[in-house]
Amino acid sequence: MNNITLVGRLGKDPETKNTPNGTVVTTMSLGVDRISKGDRVVDWFDCTAFDKTGKLITDWCKKGDRIGVTGSLQTRTWKDNDGKSHKFTFIMVEKVEFLNDKPRTAESEDAGQLPFEP
Repeated sequence: MNNITLVGRLGKDPETKNTPNGTVVTTMSLGVDRISKGDRVVDWFDCTAFDKTGKLITDWCKKGDRIGVTGSLQTRTWKDNDGKSHKFTFIMVEKVEFLNDKPRTAESEDAGQLPFEP
């Protein structure tokens, strides 16, 4: 079974592109806290969402927002023009939950948000 659920904060604004056939592809970087030897450490996860889910994330989320994602862990491999092999592992997002404590206002957007809670 390949299921993953993470709660964290966006490290930058989500980026959305459209494929030639019109599919919406949204990518984002999710920072998730964990404790290691008594210190807080942030692990960064590359996430990808398609179509409606991706559009929702792009429309409603900005850097620093807290979200929960559920999906699967996927790996892509390829060879570049020099024949060198590459591997990229990411979270394929199927569901998203918006978890900000306060609703976004024009004032809070102008002031900026810290990427993580202290």
